[in-house]
Amino acid sequence: MRLRHAGERLEIERLAARSTTLARRLVAFAERTARAMKIRELRLLPDATSSDGAAALGFRDGVKRVSGRWWHRMLDHLENAGVPLLRDGSASLDQTLYYRGIWAAIALLVGFGIIPLTVFSPGDVTLLHVVVPAIVCTVGTLFALWQIGLIVQAARRGSRGLVALTILVVAAFSAVAVGGLFYDRALPSLAELWEIYGGDEELGDLEVATSNDGTTLLVDGAYGVGSADLVRRALDSNPRVRRVVLAGPGGRIGPAFEINRMIRERRLATHVESGCASACTIAFLGGTDRSISPTGRLGFHQGSFPGLGANDMFESNRDMRRFLVASGVTPAFAKRAIDTPSDEIWTPTPQELLAGKVVNRINR
Repeated sequence: MRLRHAGERLEIERLAARSTTLARRLVAFAERTARAMKIRELRLLPDATSSDGAAALGFRDGVKRVSGRWWHRMLDHLENAGVPLLRDGSASLDQTLYYRGIWAAIALLVGFGIIPLTVFSPGDVTLLHVVVPAIVCTVGTLFALWQIGLIVQAARRGSRGLVALTILVVAAFSAVAVGGLFYDRALPSLAELWEIYGGDEELGDLEVATSNDGTTLLVDGAYGVGSADLVRRALDSNPRVRRVVLAGPGGRIGPAFEINRMIRERRLATHVESGCASACTIAFLGGTDRSISPTGRLGFHQGSFPGLGANDMFESNRDMRRFLVASGVTPAFAKRAIDTPSDEIWTPTPQELLAGKVVNRINR
């Protein structure tokens, strides 16, 4: 390719290449040159190449506009540094590792970081809450794997023997680790978000009933996304309710907080006759007068969400601890409850519940 600077444009006087791919690379080089010279027009002279070839290379009437946007300048910098974004370049192995390692790490941070942001975002879960993190996480994972592959190419290009073999082995382990991360973290979280969006059919078994005299509301079962609405309708339909008897294994924390708020606003008493664990205890703590039977049990543990680790849940569990204290529970009891791992459950004795101010009395 022969280039000539002609005033406000850069002209291609001659372009000869063995393939269209090579011709495109030559034109891309001409565009980078034009951007470096702050020229916005690239002109292909009539005899430089065939008319069909000119059209395939993006020229219209022999002219191609040169973009000066920031991302084109960034890509030009990477080309000049020998580390093109999506293909192998000419940079040394050390420089390739530096650039592509950082890119892969950023892609994974963004891809997997969007999932907890979505999980803890306010409002109802919509289709976008499932689709957007799925796309971002998948693209980030594939981009990171691609960069690992380009590091392997750079090692094969610039190294031999033990160094190349070592890079290949490390890259293979890294690729497996990235795939495992996607399988263990992203897929469970996305599947759970999809379940919530679909209406929580597996958790939608809450039973709400009113006693014969209309003063007691019986709430039994797991909390799904529609559970708070069930309780609200029951309370609105039965204004004589003064006590809520709770039982169940827990469920979604959002509906539990909604039920807690309804109980507090109506200044209702809460009671546990049998067992109330996890999210059920959140609803229970809304009572102005909280009691259990001698055989009643309350179960506590820290919050969890499929695919999210302790670091992801740190802020949520810290807020949960504050909520327990704000509900009148002693700080020591709140700490013990939140320190209990999510795959375990702490069932305090009646004496511990009284000392921790979780209950006001035990009905005998």
